[in-house]
Amino acid sequence: LFLILISSFESCRSFSSKLHTSKRRLNTKMTEQPSPERMPAIPLPQVILSNVKGTWAYDTMSRRVKEDILARIYEENDLNNDPSLNEAKYKLDLLSNELTHPEISLLTPIQNDGGDDVGEWNSKIMSPHFGKNWLDAPWLIAEFYFYRRIVEIFDFFTTKYDPFLKQKQMGVLSALDSMESLAKRLFAENNLPTNERTKIFLSTSLWGNRVDLSLWPASDEISPSKDELVADLSSNLLANDLTKVAEKVSKGGKKADIIVDNAGFELFCDLCLADHLISSKNVTEIVFHLKGHPTFVSDAMSKDMTWMISYFKNLDEALHPSLRKLGKKWERMIGEKKWVLKDHCYWAQPYPFWEMPEELYQEMGASSLIVVKGDANYRRLLGDRMWPLDAPFSGVASYWPAPVCALRTLKAELGCGMDKKAMKAASDEHKDWLVNGKYGVVQMFDPK
Repeated sequence: LFLILISSFESCRSFSSKLHTSKRRLNTKMTEQPSPERMPAIPLPQVILSNVKGTWAYDTMSRRVKEDILARIYEENDLNNDPSLNEAKYKLDLLSNELTHPEISLLTPIQNDGGDDVGEWNSKIMSPHFGKNWLDAPWLIAEFYFYRRIVEIFDFFTTKYDPFLKQKQMGVLSALDSMESLAKRLFAENNLPTNERTKIFLSTSLWGNRVDLSLWPASDEISPSKDELVADLSSNLLANDLTKVAEKVSKGGKKADIIVDNAGFELFCDLCLADHLISSKNVTEIVFHLKGHPTFVSDAMSKDMTWMISYFKNLDEALHPSLRKLGKKWERMIGEKKWVLKDHCYWAQPYPFWEMPEELYQEMGASSLIVVKGDANYRRLLGDRMWPLDAPFSGVASYWPAPVCALRTLKAELGCGMDKKAMKAASDEHKDWLVNGKYGVVQMFDPK
Protein backbone atom coordinates (compact mmCIF):
# COMPACT_ATOMS: atom_id res chain seq x y z
CA LEU A 1 0.00 0.00 0.00
CA PHE A 2 2.88 2.35 0.80
CA LEU A 3 4.29 1.86 -2.71
CA ILE A 4 0.87 2.55 -4.22
CA LEU A 5 0.68 5.84 -2.34
CA ILE A 6 4.20 6.76 -3.48
CA SER A 7 3.23 6.02 -7.07
CA SER A 8 0.10 8.14 -6.86
CA PHE A 9 1.99 10.98 -5.17
CA GLU A 10 4.79 11.01 -7.75
CA SER A 11 2.28 11.09 -10.60
CA CYS A 12 0.09 13.79 -9.05
CA ARG A 13 2.60 16.22 -7.53
CA SER A 14 3.20 18.04 -10.82
CA PHE A 15 -0.36 17.67 -12.17
CA SER A 16 -0.84 21.36 -12.89
CA SER A 17 2.49 21.97 -14.55
CA LYS A 18 2.17 18.83 -16.66
CA LEU A 19 -1.21 19.84 -17.99
CA HIS A 20 0.07 23.30 -18.98
CA THR A 21 3.15 21.77 -20.65
CA SER A 22 1.08 19.15 -22.44
CA LYS A 23 -1.30 21.72 -23.87
CA ARG A 24 1.60 23.73 -25.25
CA ARG A 25 3.06 20.62 -26.91
CA LEU A 26 -0.18 19.37 -28.41
CA ASN A 27 -0.06 19.64 -32.19
CA THR A 28 -2.88 17.35 -33.19
CA LYS A 29 -6.36 18.75 -33.62
CA MET A 30 -8.53 18.03 -30.61
CA THR A 31 -11.45 15.77 -31.46
CA GLU A 32 -14.74 17.71 -31.38
CA GLN A 33 -18.16 16.33 -30.48
CA PRO A 34 -19.34 14.72 -33.74
CA SER A 35 -22.45 15.89 -35.57
CA PRO A 36 -25.48 13.54 -35.62
CA GLU A 37 -24.61 12.13 -39.05
CA ARG A 38 -21.25 11.09 -37.65
CA MET A 39 -22.87 9.12 -34.83
CA PRO A 40 -24.48 5.67 -34.85
CA ALA A 41 -28.03 5.84 -36.19
CA ILE A 42 -29.44 4.01 -33.17
CA PRO A 43 -29.30 5.22 -29.52
CA LEU A 44 -26.07 4.61 -27.64
CA PRO A 45 -26.24 1.97 -24.89
CA GLN A 46 -24.18 1.98 -21.70
CA VAL A 47 -20.40 1.91 -21.94
CA ILE A 48 -18.68 -1.18 -20.52
CA LEU A 49 -16.97 -0.78 -17.13
CA SER A 50 -14.45 -3.10 -15.48
CA ASN A 51 -16.02 -3.29 -12.02
CA VAL A 52 -18.49 -6.14 -12.57
CA LYS A 53 -17.02 -9.33 -11.16
CA GLY A 54 -17.21 -12.34 -13.42
CA THR A 55 -16.89 -10.33 -16.64
CA TRP A 56 -13.99 -10.42 -19.09
CA ALA A 57 -13.47 -6.70 -18.50
CA TYR A 58 -13.10 -7.25 -14.76
CA ASP A 59 -10.70 -10.15 -15.23
CA THR A 60 -8.63 -8.08 -17.66
CA MET A 61 -8.17 -5.04 -15.42
CA SER A 62 -8.07 -6.86 -12.07
CA ARG A 63 -5.76 -9.69 -13.09
CA ARG A 64 -4.64 -10.08 -16.70
CA VAL A 65 -2.84 -6.75 -17.18
CA LYS A 66 -0.65 -7.48 -14.16
CA GLU A 67 -0.26 -11.27 -14.20
CA ASP A 68 -0.02 -11.68 -17.98
CA ILE A 69 1.02 -8.42 -19.64
CA LEU A 70 3.34 -6.94 -17.00
CA ALA A 71 4.83 -10.36 -16.32
CA ARG A 72 5.65 -10.69 -20.01
CA ILE A 73 7.30 -7.25 -20.06
CA TYR A 74 9.50 -8.21 -17.10
CA GLU A 75 10.38 -11.51 -18.77
CA GLU A 76 11.14 -10.23 -22.26
CA ASN A 77 13.16 -7.11 -21.39
CA ASP A 78 16.54 -7.18 -19.66
CA LEU A 79 15.40 -5.04 -16.77
CA ASN A 80 17.78 -6.47 -14.18
CA ASN A 81 20.97 -6.33 -16.24
CA ASP A 82 20.64 -3.29 -18.52
CA PRO A 83 21.57 -0.11 -16.59
CA SER A 84 19.74 2.04 -19.13
CA LEU A 85 16.50 0.39 -18.02
CA ASN A 86 16.95 0.98 -14.28
CA GLU A 87 14.49 3.86 -14.18
CA ALA A 88 12.01 1.97 -16.33
CA LYS A 89 12.16 -0.97 -13.93
CA TYR A 90 11.55 1.32 -10.95
CA LYS A 91 8.51 2.87 -12.61
CA LEU A 92 7.27 -0.51 -13.78
CA ASP A 93 7.47 -1.77 -10.20
CA LEU A 94 5.32 1.17 -9.09
CA LEU A 95 2.76 0.43 -11.78
CA SER A 96 2.76 -3.22 -10.78
CA ASN A 97 1.98 -2.23 -7.22
CA GLU A 98 -0.87 0.00 -8.39
CA LEU A 99 -2.36 -2.95 -10.24
CA THR A 100 -2.03 -5.20 -7.21
CA HIS A 101 -4.96 -3.24 -5.76
CA PRO A 102 -6.77 -1.77 -8.79
CA GLU A 103 -9.89 -1.17 -6.72
CA ILE A 104 -8.15 1.54 -4.66
CA SER A 105 -5.36 2.75 -6.97
CA LEU A 106 -6.35 5.99 -8.69
CA LEU A 107 -5.76 6.97 -12.30
CA THR A 108 -3.22 9.77 -12.67
CA PRO A 109 -2.00 11.97 -15.54
CA ILE A 110 0.43 10.86 -18.20
CA GLN A 111 3.85 12.39 -17.56
CA ASN A 112 5.23 14.76 -20.18
CA ASP A 113 7.36 12.17 -21.99
CA GLY A 114 7.78 13.99 -25.28
CA GLY A 115 4.74 12.47 -26.97
CA ASP A 116 2.57 14.88 -28.94
CA ASP A 117 -0.45 13.05 -27.55
CA VAL A 118 0.15 13.89 -23.86
CA GLY A 119 -2.14 16.91 -23.90
CA GLU A 120 -4.88 14.91 -25.59
CA TRP A 121 -4.65 12.21 -22.94
CA ASN A 122 -4.59 14.51 -19.92
CA SER A 123 -6.89 17.30 -21.07
CA LYS A 124 -9.54 15.27 -22.89
CA ILE A 125 -9.37 11.48 -22.67
CA MET A 126 -8.55 11.10 -18.98
CA SER A 127 -9.79 14.35 -17.44
CA PRO A 128 -13.28 12.94 -16.64
CA HIS A 129 -11.68 9.92 -14.97
CA PHE A 130 -8.88 11.28 -12.79
CA GLY A 131 -9.71 10.28 -9.23
CA LYS A 132 -11.41 7.06 -10.33
CA ASN A 133 -9.77 3.72 -9.68
CA TRP A 134 -8.70 1.29 -12.40
CA LEU A 135 -11.97 -0.65 -12.25
CA ASP A 136 -14.52 2.17 -12.16
CA ALA A 137 -13.28 3.88 -15.32
CA PRO A 138 -14.63 2.64 -18.67
CA TRP A 139 -12.87 -0.57 -19.63
CA LEU A 140 -11.63 0.64 -23.01
CA ILE A 141 -10.19 3.82 -21.52
CA ALA A 142 -8.49 2.04 -18.60
CA GLU A 143 -6.96 -0.61 -20.87
CA PHE A 144 -5.60 1.85 -23.45
CA TYR A 145 -4.39 4.06 -20.59
CA PHE A 146 -2.47 1.10 -19.15
CA TYR A 147 -0.52 0.71 -22.40
CA ARG A 148 0.08 4.46 -22.64
CA ARG A 149 1.59 4.27 -19.16
CA ILE A 150 3.94 1.53 -20.41
CA VAL A 151 5.02 3.80 -23.28
CA GLU A 152 5.72 6.57 -20.75
CA ILE A 153 7.66 4.24 -18.47
CA PHE A 154 10.03 3.21 -21.26
CA ASP A 155 10.30 6.79 -22.56
CA PHE A 156 9.45 5.58 -26.05
CA PHE A 157 9.11 8.99 -27.69
CA THR A 158 12.69 9.83 -26.73
CA THR A 159 14.44 6.47 -26.85
CA LYS A 160 12.22 4.60 -29.37
CA TYR A 161 12.55 1.61 -27.06
CA ASP A 162 9.73 -0.85 -27.76
CA PRO A 163 9.12 -3.20 -24.79
CA PHE A 164 7.01 -5.48 -27.00
CA LEU A 165 9.53 -5.80 -29.83
CA LYS A 166 10.72 -9.29 -28.88
CA GLN A 167 7.18 -10.63 -28.78
CA LYS A 168 6.28 -9.11 -32.15
CA GLN A 169 9.40 -10.38 -33.88
CA MET A 170 9.08 -13.83 -32.34
CA GLY A 171 5.57 -13.90 -33.79
CA VAL A 172 7.21 -13.74 -37.21
CA LEU A 173 10.24 -15.95 -36.60
CA SER A 174 8.24 -18.77 -34.99
CA ALA A 175 5.77 -18.91 -37.89
CA LEU A 176 8.03 -18.79 -40.95
CA ASP A 177 7.30 -22.34 -42.07
CA SER A 178 3.56 -21.86 -41.65
CA MET A 179 3.70 -18.56 -43.51
CA GLU A 180 5.67 -20.18 -46.33
CA SER A 181 3.11 -22.98 -46.59
CA LEU A 182 0.19 -20.56 -46.58
CA ALA A 183 1.81 -18.20 -49.10
CA LYS A 184 2.52 -21.06 -51.47
CA ARG A 185 -1.09 -22.17 -51.36
CA LEU A 186 -2.74 -18.75 -51.46
CA PHE A 187 -0.79 -17.51 -54.45
CA ALA A 188 -0.45 -20.80 -56.34
CA GLU A 189 -3.88 -21.08 -57.93
CA ASN A 190 -5.16 -18.29 -60.15
CA ASN A 191 -7.96 -20.10 -61.93
CA LEU A 192 -10.67 -19.32 -59.36
CA PRO A 193 -13.04 -16.39 -59.98
CA THR A 194 -11.74 -13.18 -58.43
CA ASN A 195 -14.70 -12.95 -56.05
CA GLU A 196 -13.98 -16.42 -54.67
CA ARG A 197 -10.33 -15.58 -54.20
CA THR A 198 -11.33 -12.37 -52.43
CA LYS A 199 -13.42 -14.40 -49.98
CA ILE A 200 -10.44 -16.66 -49.29
CA PHE A 201 -8.08 -13.76 -48.65
CA LEU A 202 -10.66 -12.01 -46.44
CA SER A 203 -11.16 -15.21 -44.44
CA THR A 204 -7.43 -15.69 -44.08
CA SER A 205 -7.03 -12.10 -42.86
CA LEU A 206 -9.83 -12.65 -40.37
CA TRP A 207 -8.63 -15.83 -38.76
CA GLY A 208 -4.88 -15.23 -38.78
CA ASN A 209 -3.30 -17.68 -36.37
CA ARG A 210 -6.20 -20.09 -36.62
CA VAL A 211 -5.27 -20.60 -40.27
CA ASP A 212 -1.73 -21.30 -39.09
CA LEU A 213 -2.61 -23.69 -36.29
CA SER A 214 -5.33 -25.85 -37.74
CA LEU A 215 -6.22 -25.19 -41.35
CA TRP A 216 -2.90 -24.88 -43.15
CA PRO A 217 -0.55 -27.54 -41.75
CA ALA A 218 2.95 -27.70 -43.17
CA SER A 219 2.39 -31.00 -44.94
CA ASP A 220 1.05 -30.58 -48.46
CA GLU A 221 -0.56 -34.01 -48.35
CA ILE A 222 -3.15 -33.04 -45.74
CA SER A 223 -3.93 -29.49 -46.82
CA PRO A 224 -7.59 -28.74 -47.54
CA SER A 225 -8.94 -27.63 -50.90
CA LYS A 226 -9.90 -23.99 -51.41
CA ASP A 227 -13.62 -24.89 -51.18
CA GLU A 228 -13.00 -26.78 -47.94
CA LEU A 229 -11.05 -23.81 -46.58
CA VAL A 230 -13.85 -21.33 -47.30
CA ALA A 231 -16.48 -23.68 -45.88
CA ASP A 232 -14.49 -24.28 -42.72
CA LEU A 233 -13.60 -20.64 -42.20
CA SER A 234 -17.25 -19.68 -42.68
CA SER A 235 -18.61 -22.30 -40.28
CA ASN A 236 -17.85 -20.27 -37.15
CA LEU A 237 -18.99 -16.92 -38.53
CA LEU A 238 -21.83 -15.39 -36.52
CA ALA A 239 -22.28 -12.72 -39.18
CA ASN A 240 -21.19 -13.46 -42.74
CA ASP A 241 -21.00 -10.65 -45.29
CA LEU A 242 -18.18 -12.27 -47.27
CA THR A 243 -20.18 -12.31 -50.50
CA LYS A 244 -21.31 -8.72 -50.00
CA VAL A 245 -17.74 -7.55 -49.40
CA ALA A 246 -16.37 -9.50 -52.37
CA GLU A 247 -19.00 -7.98 -54.64
CA LYS A 248 -18.12 -4.49 -53.42
CA VAL A 249 -14.43 -5.14 -54.01
CA SER A 250 -15.13 -6.37 -57.53
CA LYS A 251 -16.57 -2.98 -58.48
CA GLY A 252 -13.08 -1.52 -58.09
CA GLY A 253 -11.85 1.81 -56.84
CA LYS A 254 -8.72 3.86 -56.43
CA LYS A 255 -7.87 3.33 -52.76
CA ALA A 256 -8.54 0.89 -49.94
CA ASP A 257 -7.66 1.46 -46.29
CA ILE A 258 -6.71 -1.21 -43.75
CA ILE A 259 -6.86 -0.29 -40.06
CA VAL A 260 -4.27 -2.78 -38.88
CA ASP A 261 -4.38 -4.78 -35.66
CA ASN A 262 -1.62 -7.25 -34.76
CA ALA A 263 1.90 -7.76 -36.05
CA GLY A 264 3.29 -11.22 -36.79
CA PHE A 265 1.20 -13.87 -38.51
CA GLU A 266 -1.95 -11.74 -38.54
CA LEU A 267 -0.17 -8.86 -40.26
CA PHE A 268 1.25 -11.30 -42.79
CA CYS A 269 -2.31 -12.41 -43.59
CA ASP A 270 -3.37 -8.75 -43.93
CA LEU A 271 -0.56 -8.16 -46.41
CA CYS A 272 -1.67 -11.20 -48.39
CA LEU A 273 -5.13 -9.61 -48.63
CA ALA A 274 -3.59 -6.29 -49.69
CA ASP A 275 -1.47 -8.06 -52.30
CA HIS A 276 -4.60 -9.69 -53.72
CA LEU A 277 -6.48 -6.38 -53.88
CA ILE A 278 -3.64 -4.76 -55.82
CA SER A 279 -2.75 -7.75 -58.02
CA SER A 280 -6.38 -8.31 -59.03
CA LYS A 281 -6.55 -4.63 -60.00
CA ASN A 282 -9.50 -4.02 -57.69
CA VAL A 283 -7.67 -0.97 -56.29
CA THR A 284 -4.45 0.84 -57.17
CA GLU A 285 -3.44 1.94 -53.66
CA ILE A 286 -3.61 0.47 -50.14
CA VAL A 287 -3.16 2.70 -47.09
CA PHE A 288 -2.16 0.85 -43.93
CA HIS A 289 -3.14 2.67 -40.74
CA LEU A 290 -0.80 1.61 -37.94
CA LYS A 291 -0.25 2.51 -34.31
CA GLY A 292 1.72 5.64 -33.39
CA HIS A 293 3.42 3.88 -30.47
CA PRO A 294 3.66 0.36 -29.01
CA THR A 295 0.38 -0.85 -27.51
CA PHE A 296 -1.62 -3.99 -26.73
CA VAL A 297 1.61 -6.06 -26.86
CA SER A 298 1.34 -7.20 -30.48
CA ASP A 299 -0.27 -4.23 -32.24
CA ALA A 300 1.65 -3.27 -35.35
CA MET A 301 3.54 -0.07 -36.13
CA SER A 302 5.03 0.73 -39.53
CA LYS A 303 8.46 -0.29 -38.26
CA ASP A 304 7.13 -3.78 -37.51
CA MET A 305 5.72 -4.09 -41.00
CA THR A 306 8.87 -2.91 -42.77
CA TRP A 307 11.04 -5.13 -40.56
CA MET A 308 9.00 -8.20 -41.46
CA ILE A 309 9.08 -7.43 -45.18
CA SER A 310 12.83 -6.81 -45.08
CA TYR A 311 13.33 -10.06 -43.18
CA PHE A 312 11.32 -11.98 -45.76
CA LYS A 313 13.32 -10.71 -48.73
CA ASN A 314 16.58 -11.88 -47.13
CA LEU A 315 15.42 -15.42 -46.31
CA ASP A 316 17.15 -18.47 -47.74
CA GLU A 317 15.50 -19.14 -51.09
CA ALA A 318 15.92 -22.87 -50.65
CA LEU A 319 13.91 -22.87 -47.42
CA HIS A 320 11.38 -20.07 -47.91
CA PRO A 321 11.13 -19.23 -51.62
CA SER A 322 7.55 -17.91 -51.46
CA LEU A 323 8.26 -15.56 -48.55
CA ARG A 324 11.45 -14.31 -50.16
CA LYS A 325 9.55 -13.55 -53.34
CA LEU A 326 6.77 -11.79 -51.42
CA GLY A 327 9.29 -9.77 -49.41
CA LYS A 328 10.83 -8.38 -52.58
CA LYS A 329 7.43 -7.77 -54.15
CA TRP A 330 6.01 -6.02 -51.07
CA GLU A 331 9.09 -3.83 -50.67
CA ARG A 332 8.65 -2.81 -54.30
CA MET A 333 4.99 -2.00 -53.68
CA ILE A 334 5.99 0.34 -50.85
CA GLY A 335 8.66 1.94 -53.00
CA GLU A 336 6.15 2.48 -55.81
CA LYS A 337 3.65 3.92 -53.28
CA LYS A 338 1.07 1.31 -54.11
CA TRP A 339 1.26 0.55 -50.41
CA VAL A 340 1.36 3.55 -48.06
CA LEU A 341 2.16 3.16 -44.35
CA LYS A 342 0.83 5.72 -41.88
CA ASP A 343 1.41 5.70 -38.12
CA HIS A 344 -0.99 7.80 -36.02
CA CYS A 345 -1.46 8.02 -32.26
CA TYR A 346 -5.23 8.15 -32.76
CA TRP A 347 -5.19 4.41 -33.48
CA ALA A 348 -3.63 3.87 -30.03
CA GLN A 349 -6.26 5.91 -28.17
CA PRO A 350 -9.63 4.77 -26.74
CA TYR A 351 -11.88 7.12 -28.71
CA PRO A 352 -14.89 5.51 -30.39
CA PHE A 353 -14.37 5.64 -34.12
CA TRP A 354 -17.19 8.13 -34.52
CA GLU A 355 -14.92 10.61 -32.71
CA MET A 356 -12.28 10.75 -35.42
CA PRO A 357 -9.97 13.68 -36.22
CA GLU A 358 -11.21 15.60 -39.23
CA GLU A 359 -8.17 14.83 -41.38
CA LEU A 360 -8.60 11.10 -40.81
CA TYR A 361 -12.35 11.29 -41.42
CA GLN A 362 -11.78 13.02 -44.75
CA GLU A 363 -9.12 10.48 -45.69
CA MET A 364 -11.51 7.62 -44.91
CA GLY A 365 -14.21 9.30 -46.97
CA ALA A 366 -12.07 8.93 -50.11
CA SER A 367 -11.78 5.16 -49.68
CA SER A 368 -13.49 2.53 -51.82
CA LEU A 369 -13.26 0.09 -48.89
CA ILE A 370 -12.14 0.44 -45.26
CA VAL A 371 -11.12 -2.82 -43.57
CA VAL A 372 -11.21 -2.68 -39.75
CA LYS A 373 -9.11 -5.49 -38.35
CA GLY A 374 -9.21 -7.19 -34.98
CA ASP A 375 -11.02 -7.13 -31.66
CA ALA A 376 -9.62 -3.95 -30.10
CA ASN A 377 -10.41 -1.94 -33.24
CA TYR A 378 -13.88 -3.50 -33.30
CA ARG A 379 -14.45 -2.40 -29.72
CA ARG A 380 -13.74 1.16 -30.82
CA LEU A 381 -16.03 0.75 -33.82
CA LEU A 382 -18.77 -0.05 -31.28
CA GLY A 383 -17.57 2.55 -28.75
CA ASP A 384 -17.06 -0.37 -26.32
CA ARG A 385 -20.76 -0.23 -25.48
CA MET A 386 -23.31 -2.86 -24.53
CA TRP A 387 -25.20 -3.06 -27.80
CA PRO A 388 -27.76 -5.83 -28.15
CA LEU A 389 -25.80 -8.62 -29.80
CA ASP A 390 -28.29 -8.70 -32.67
CA ALA A 391 -28.47 -4.90 -33.11
CA PRO A 392 -28.03 -4.20 -36.83
CA PHE A 393 -24.45 -3.49 -37.82
CA SER A 394 -25.72 -0.91 -40.29
CA GLY A 395 -27.29 1.05 -37.44
CA VAL A 396 -24.12 1.00 -35.35
CA ALA A 397 -21.63 1.64 -38.18
CA SER A 398 -23.76 4.23 -39.98
CA TYR A 399 -21.30 7.02 -39.20
CA TRP A 400 -18.61 5.76 -41.59
CA PRO A 401 -18.20 7.98 -44.67
CA ALA A 402 -17.27 5.09 -46.97
CA PRO A 403 -17.88 1.33 -47.21
CA VAL A 404 -16.47 -0.38 -44.11
CA CYS A 405 -15.78 -4.07 -43.53
CA ALA A 406 -15.10 -5.37 -40.03
CA LEU A 407 -13.03 -8.56 -39.71
CA ARG A 408 -13.14 -9.63 -36.08
CA THR A 409 -12.62 -12.77 -34.02
CA LEU A 410 -14.57 -12.49 -30.77
CA LYS A 411 -12.32 -11.80 -27.77
CA ALA A 412 -14.51 -9.46 -25.71
CA GLU A 413 -18.05 -9.57 -24.33
CA LEU A 414 -19.67 -7.23 -26.82
CA GLY A 415 -20.86 -7.24 -30.38
CA CYS A 416 -23.71 -6.47 -32.76
CA GLY A 417 -25.32 -7.76 -35.93
CA MET A 418 -24.91 -11.43 -35.03
CA ASP A 419 -27.39 -14.13 -36.04
CA LYS A 420 -29.53 -15.33 -33.11
CA LYS A 421 -29.48 -19.00 -34.12
CA ALA A 422 -25.74 -18.93 -34.68
CA MET A 423 -25.21 -17.29 -31.28
CA LYS A 424 -27.40 -19.94 -29.62
CA ALA A 425 -25.38 -22.72 -31.25
CA ALA A 426 -22.10 -21.07 -30.20
CA SER A 427 -23.22 -20.59 -26.59
CA ASP A 428 -24.43 -24.20 -26.42
CA GLU A 429 -21.04 -25.42 -27.58
CA HIS A 430 -18.78 -23.02 -25.68
CA LYS A 431 -19.59 -21.23 -22.44
CA ASP A 432 -16.89 -18.65 -23.25
CA TRP A 433 -17.93 -18.20 -26.90
CA LEU A 434 -17.69 -14.40 -26.71
CA VAL A 435 -14.02 -14.35 -25.72
CA ASN A 436 -12.34 -17.59 -26.81
CA GLY A 437 -11.48 -16.46 -30.35
CA LYS A 438 -13.21 -19.45 -31.97
CA TYR A 439 -15.98 -17.35 -33.49
CA GLY A 440 -15.83 -14.37 -35.78
CA VAL A 441 -17.77 -11.87 -37.85
CA VAL A 442 -17.40 -10.42 -41.33
CA GLN A 443 -19.66 -7.38 -41.40
CA MET A 444 -20.10 -4.61 -43.94
CA PHE A 445 -21.84 -1.25 -44.06
CA ASP A 446 -22.02 0.78 -47.27
CA PRO A 447 -23.36 4.35 -46.91
CA LYS A 448 -24.06 4.64 -50.63
